[in-house]
Amino acid sequence: MNIEQKFFDTYMEIYRPYINRANRILSAYGLYSSQWLILKDIEKHGKTSSVDVSRRRGIEKPTATKVIKHLLELGFIESNPGEDRRIKHLTMTESGEALFVEVRAKMNELQREVLGDFEHEELEGLVDALGRIKL
Repeated sequence: MNIEQKFFDTYMEIYRPYINRANRILSAYGLYSSQWLILKDIEKHGKTSSVDVSRRRGIEKPTATKVIKHLLELGFIESNPGEDRRIKHLTMTESGEALFVEVRAKMNELQREVLGDFEHEELEGLVDALGRIKL
């Protein structure tokens, strides 16, 4: 097996179990990892559009629309018309912000547990290396 295959095999061995553990935490809040990632994106960027969310997350617009609709139904985000009526701006609601703080703490705890054997410098190196992958 070449090193490239080994890299992607190793990545896949950790990706799914991590998502499963994350979903166990998120399910207590009626969320799944895909919804959490979009909620994180909206929290990070503030007022944004579904087009921008889908572009940044690398997902198809219909998929983003479906997830955003669910977050709207849960009352975690709201949609307001922009100057151009074709564009709707998404923002977090107060309940979405409160939920975000609570869930982020639990997710941070999971991530610290998963990465507990790594030194800070090792993690910085991994982040830098993964950031150089061209997809």
